[in-house]
Amino acid sequence: MAFPDSPYRRNERLPPTWDGTLPLELQDRRPPPLPPRRSGNYFLAHWRGELSLAQSYWCNGVLVGLGLRLFQALLLAWLADAHPSLTHLLVGVASYAVLRLAISVWQVVGILRAAALSGSRWAVVVNILMVFAILATLAALPTEWSALQKLAAGASEQRRYDQYTVAPDADGNAIVAKGTMGLGYADAVAGAFASHPSIRRLVIDSVGGDVDNGMQLHDFLAAHRDITVEVDHLCASACTLAFIGGGQRLASTHATFGFHQMRSIIDSRTSRDYTGNIQEKYKSLLSQLGASPDFIRLAFAKQGDDVYMPHADELFANHIITGLLVDGHALDAGQWQREQFLYSLRMLPHTRRIGDALALVRVQWPAIYDAWVKRDLAIAGKPESDETDHAYAISLWTALHGARRAAMQTVTADHVRAFAIARRDLLRMISQRLSPDTCGRYLDGQGFDAGKQANAIFMANGDSYANLLVDNDPSHKMTVDAALGTRELSLARSVVAQSSPARPGADVHAQTCRREIALLDNLLTLPPLGSDMALRSLFSQP
Repeated sequence: MAFPDSPYRRNERLPPTWDGTLPLELQDRRPPPLPPRRSGNYFLAHWRGELSLAQSYWCNGVLVGLGLRLFQALLLAWLADAHPSLTHLLVGVASYAVLRLAISVWQVVGILRAAALSGSRWAVVVNILMVFAILATLAALPTEWSALQKLAAGASEQRRYDQYTVAPDADGNAIVAKGTMGLGYADAVAGAFASHPSIRRLVIDSVGGDVDNGMQLHDFLAAHRDITVEVDHLCASACTLAFIGGGQRLASTHATFGFHQMRSIIDSRTSRDYTGNIQEKYKSLLSQLGASPDFIRLAFAKQGDDVYMPHADELFANHIITGLLVDGHALDAGQWQREQFLYSLRMLPHTRRIGDALALVRVQWPAIYDAWVKRDLAIAGKPESDETDHAYAISLWTALHGARRAAMQTVTADHVRAFAIARRDLLRMISQRLSPDTCGRYLDGQGFDAGKQANAIFMANGDSYANLLVDNDPSHKMTVDAALGTRELSLARSVVAQSSPARPGADVHAQTCRREIALLDNLLTLPPLGSDMALRSLFSQP
C-alpha cells in the first residue's frame, strides 16, 4: 500500500508550535446539558423549582396572590350576608388561614428554588422580594392569631345565648318565646307560627342577645303585621329591636323595657362596624315609628349592663307600644292616661282599698275622678321635688273628700253610720298608737310622721271610703233634712265644748283630736233620724 509523500522532510527543523503550557480554557466539546426534567404534576413542579422563574413568580406568585385576595373579598361579602354562627365562622376562618399559609409556603419555596436554578440576573431581585414576603407573613401571624383568639372568645359567648324556649302556651293562644336570643331564635319563632297557623300572638320575655336574630325577628314580624307582640315581664337590648317589628305591640303594666348601645362581642373593627350599622338601622326604624330624637338619644346613651328603662307614658309617646294590658284589657294612650294613677294605687296592698274607692268614684262621679287625674297629670309634668308627694296627697284627698260630700246626698243611713264609726276608730288608733297630738295634726291636714302605722292608716281610710261608696246609686237622691242636721250637729258641738273646753297651750292638736272623737261618740248616740242628719251635715263640710 503506498502513502502520499509528507510535505515535510525529516532533516528539516520545524519551529515549535506549543509553549509547554496548557491553554487557559479548553474548548468544551461535550454536548449541552439536557433541560431539567419537569414533573408531570404542576404544583409539584413549582415546588421543586422546575418551572421558569418568570412563570413561578408572575403566575404562581403574583396571580395566585391576587386570586387569594379576590377570594377573600368574596368570602367576606358572603359572610356579611349569610351571618353564620361565630363557631362556624371560627372553623371557616381557621381553615382558610391554614390553607392560605400552606399556599404562601408553596409559593415562596417554589419561587426561591426556581431562582436558584435559573441562573438569571433577576434571581437576586426575586430572592430579595421573597425575603420581604416571608417577613410580612411572619409579622402578620401574631395579629391573625390574636384575631382567632377574639373570634374563639366571641363564639364561646355566643353559645351562651342559646338558652331559650319557643313553644305554644298551655291554652294554645300564643307562642311564648323565653330566654336569650341566641342562634336560630328567629327561625324557631317563625317555625312555631308556621306549625300553628291559627295562633297570631307572640309573647316575648328576653334580656336580648344576638343582634342578627333580633333584626331577623323584627323583619319577620314586620312582614306578618297580623301577629300581636306582647311583653309580660322583660324585653331588653336586641329584644326591643324585634319587638318594634310588630303591628300591635302590647305590654303589661309590670313589663320592663331596657334600651342601651349595641355591643360587638368580637373586638374587631369589622365586627364593630357591622354592629354600628345595625344600630344606625335600629335608630332609623325608631324614627320611622315616631320616636322623638330625645328618646332615641337616651335609648342608646347607656352602655354595658346600664340600661334606659322608659315608663309607660314615654313608651306610648314614642310609639314603642300601642297598648297597655290592664286587667286583661288593652288600653290605648288616652285610656291609660286616665287610669294610670288609679292603677298605681291598686298595685300596693296598703293603698289598694283607696284605689277601690276611687274606682267607685270613677263610675259614680266621673267629673270628680277626671279632676283628680288632671291634677295628677299636672304634677307629673313638673320636675320631681320634695313637695311632689305632698302635692299628690292633697290631690288624692281632695277627690275623696269631694266624693264623700256628694255621697252624703245619696248613700243610705247605714253607710253613713258605718263611715262615722270607722272614722272614730281610726282617730282612736292614731291617738293610741302614735299620740293625740298626731291625731290632731291628721285632722287639721298637717304633715306628720306616721312611721310604721302609715300603712294601717291608709288601709283604714281606704276601707272606710270604699265601704261608704259601695252599692251607692248616685241617681237615687236621699231625703236630707239639712236644717235638722245643722241643728243637731250644732247642739252636739256645744255639748262637747262644755265638757272639753279649749285650753290655750301647746297641746292644741291633742285637744282637737279628743273633741272630734267625743263629737262622733255624741252623734252616734242620738236618735236615728237626728244622728243620720247630723252625720250627713258633718261629712258634707269641706
